[in-house]
This record gives sequence, structure tokens and C-alpha cells, in this order.
Amino acid sequence: MEGDKYKKDIEITCEVFEEVSNIKKILENKGFHYVEEFALDDIYLSNCNTKQFAPKDEKITDTLIIRYVNENDKKIICKQRNYDEKGFEISTDKSVLRIENIEDAERLLNMLGYVRYLRMIDKNYRYESDNCIAYIQEVANLGTFLELEAKNKEITAKQLVSYLQSFHLKTGTKFDVRKAEMLYKKIGE
Repeated sequence: MEGDKYKKDIEITCEVFEEVSNIKKILENKGFHYVEEFALDDIYLSNCNTKQFAPKDEKITDTLIIRYVNENDKKIICKQRNYDEKGFEISTDKSVLRIENIEDAERLLNMLGYVRYLRMIDKNYRYESDNCIAYIQEVANLGTFLELEAKNKEITAKQLVSYLQSFHLKTGTKFDVRKAEMLYKKIGE
């Protein structure tokens, strides 16, 4: 997947206050088909010296993550977010580096001054339609979320919001939810 190494994502994420089985039904009724189920174990790091990737005012924007999906899918992900004039996230620049060993990667990053400040584990159900990828995400100690990612880079985040609203799910009012940020704030309470 070399094409995934540097890519710009158009996606939205919102909290959903419905049973996962109901969300699945609604996605299927909208033409999505089930692809797979997987868990993510994410370790968030920041540089203790430069404050790079560190939360600022309890907000997590740019991120450096060590991600474990399964024995064959381990990687370091760097994300830098782009916002419009109103502060709404419009895209994310992402770089992915495949790794062999989570512990070795964290040890190397620690030597470079990066330390762990958050661990987030979530169970995902991936669905796809012609134009979108949908992830139902059950985040441990946090709640249920729905992420929609455009397959066509001509689709805007605002169009994704309108599309998601047509599902008539009970959602939160924010469509650029940062689950890690919510969990970080919750842990700090």
C-alpha cells in the first residue's frame, strides 16, 4: 500500500447514541456493505522537549501514533490536520511507516524525546459504499462513534456531514470529534 504512505483524508467523525446493531442496519439500508471487524490499540506520543505533538489547552490536533491492529499490521502514523477559516477540519495529511515491533518503535521514539501520554483501544466495524468508507467505532471507556471517509477526493467534509445527517441517527452536534482528545480530557478529570 505505498499509495497510503502520504495521503490527504477527507473524513468526519461524530459520537452516536444508538446501539451498534442499529447503526449497522442503517448503513446497510443506505447501500453500505460489511467489510471487516478489527481492533486498534493506539499509543499517542509527544516530544517532552519541543512539545511537538503535545496536547495544547487539552486539544489534540497533530498526532504521532504507534498503532497495533494485528501481528501483520503495526505502524507509526503522523497526522497533520488542515482547517478552514471557521476552524472546521477540512482534511488531514497523513504519513504511515510500517514497523516490525511496537516495543522497539516506542523505545526508539523515547530515545528521540517522544513519550507516551495516551493509550486508546477501540473495536471497529468497517463498511463501504461506492463513495464512502464508514467505521463504527466502540472506544473503550468513551462511547460509540461513526467515521465517514470519502473515497472520492472531490467530496468535501461538509458534503459528508449532510450525507451523515440523512441517516437520521442520534448523534452529537460535532462532526469533527477527536476521540483521543475526548478520552484525554476524561482521563484528566
